[in-house]
Amino acid sequence: MIERIEEALGRLLSDPSAAVREAASGAMDRTRAKRSVEEFRSRIRGGTVEEKLRAIHAAAELGGSEGVSLLLQALSDPDAEIRGAAVRALSPYPSPSVIKSLWEMLPRERGVVLGNLLETLGASGRRELAPHVEKFLDHPEPEVRAKAVTSYSRLCDGPGWEKILSRTGDPNETVRAAVAEALGGWTLSPRS
Repeated sequence: MIERIEEALGRLLSDPSAAVREAASGAMDRTRAKRSVEEFRSRIRGGTVEEKLRAIHAAAELGGSEGVSLLLQALSDPDAEIRGAAVRALSPYPSPSVIKSLWEMLPRERGVVLGNLLETLGASGRRELAPHVEKFLDHPEPEVRAKAVTSYSRLCDGPGWEKILSRTGDPNETVRAAVAEALGGWTLSPRS
């Protein structure tokens, strides 16, 4: 089937319409990338840091079940840089299985990876995650606290904003800046 799809896209690359040619070109790139999934998987398993990062970015562009599968695989890499990049790349894919995988990582991560996890969980907009993100508002690392403030502001409602307001006196300027940004994004919740 993939050969037939590539053949059809090849014909569309010669279409008189520029919009059709552009769409066909992007589709052809994605189709060829799907053929490369096993190569990307191999790079994520045993490549250099640079190869792994390129494979993560390619998987993010690929998207779909193939790309997400590659990104989920990268979450178990021993290198924090690889895990952090995979977490960020999963942000546009807040499916239940992705959220579950990210949530399960929270207890064992630190630093940048933990911050990326909080950021991605906040971007999901899933309010049921608010109590889990809230726990990190008092984290010892300022960068993690700042990401927690931003994420929590995307997930919380009414009383949760009091917790954000109480962070205006944080000793760290990064956290206070995150509080200011969060407060600027506050909107009145519609009454049910």
